[in-house]
This record gives sequence, C-alpha cells and structure tokens, in this order.
Amino acid sequence: MKNNERPSPVKVGEKLRNLRKKKGLTLKKLSEKAELSIGYLSNLERDACSPTLENIQKICGILDVSLSELLEENIESRTVIKKNERTVIFEKEGAVCYESIVFGEDEMEGLCITLEPHTKYDASNWVHNYDEIGLIIEGSMEIRIEKDYHHLNKGDAFYIKAKTNHSLSNDTDARCISYWVKSLQSE
Repeated sequence: MKNNERPSPVKVGEKLRNLRKKKGLTLKKLSEKAELSIGYLSNLERDACSPTLENIQKICGILDVSLSELLEENIESRTVIKKNERTVIFEKEGAVCYESIVFGEDEMEGLCITLEPHTKYDASNWVHNYDEIGLIIEGSMEIRIEKDYHHLNKGDAFYIKAKTNHSLSNDTDARCISYWVKSLQSE
C-alpha cells in the first residue's frame, strides 16, 4: 500500500453469515430481531448490497459484536496505526466517516468518527453491548444519550453505557472529529 493510499471498505457478507451461524440464528430469526427483511439480510451475506449504518448497528447489537469486529478484515496485533492505515469501515460521502482503530483481536479498539458540517446521524436503534468513551478532537458535536442532549466542543469527553441509545449531529459550519474507545470489560 502506498503512503497516501487508504485501505478500502471491507465486504461483510461471509463474516456476517459466520457470526449469525455461530450465534445459532437463522436468517428468519435475525430478520425478526433486527426488523429487516430476509431478502435484505441474504443480500448482505452475499455482498450483493451495502448496509446502512443504522442497519449494521442493529445487526451488531443482535450478534453481540462491535462495528469494528464485523467490518475489520484482518485484525493483526500492532502497537502503531498511522492515519493513512486506518480502515474506513463506513462512509457516507460528505456526511460521516467511521475509521477503525483496532490494535489486535483481543486488544484495545476504537473509532475515529468524522462528522462533516450540518450532518445529523439520528439512529435511535443504535445500541451495543459495550461501554464506550469519546473525546472531541476538532470542532463540536451534539450527542444525544437516551433523551439527554449534550453540546460538546474540542477537548470535551463523554461516556456511553452499554445498551444505551445515542445519536450524533454537527450543526456547525466546521468538521467535527472525535475518537471513541470501547470497554473490553463490558462485553
């Protein structure tokens, strides 16, 4: 990989199928739990379509895996991750970008989330089975945790308990960059 080249987003089909089967779930059962059609899930497993962030978050919650665990291709143990080595695990052009910061399969795991100006990511079904903390590195964001709204600026930090609904927005004219780290203890 060249110095300025980033890893491309990964395909999740086979991993999704393997995780679903490992949990003993049929497509029908996953469909019912996630409130998504069997056809849609089947297409995801065959990499015939791309998931929305909201849908992939629902599926991760049901399968009890983090977004990074599902979307990272090869999780090798390492001590340094350069900016251009981060894997983009979800991107909606001109709105939001999720980049994985994973140091190994059983090591620390985090995300770099970039919200472009005037972006709202309201996915009220976002819940996962781990606690996480975050820090605003650049710009500002409004975060909803359950029913409470918090305006956060550069340097502000937050904590989200496992299985807590949350959403993000950036109503400013400047980009917001935040770093998120998941707790390994709460899984």
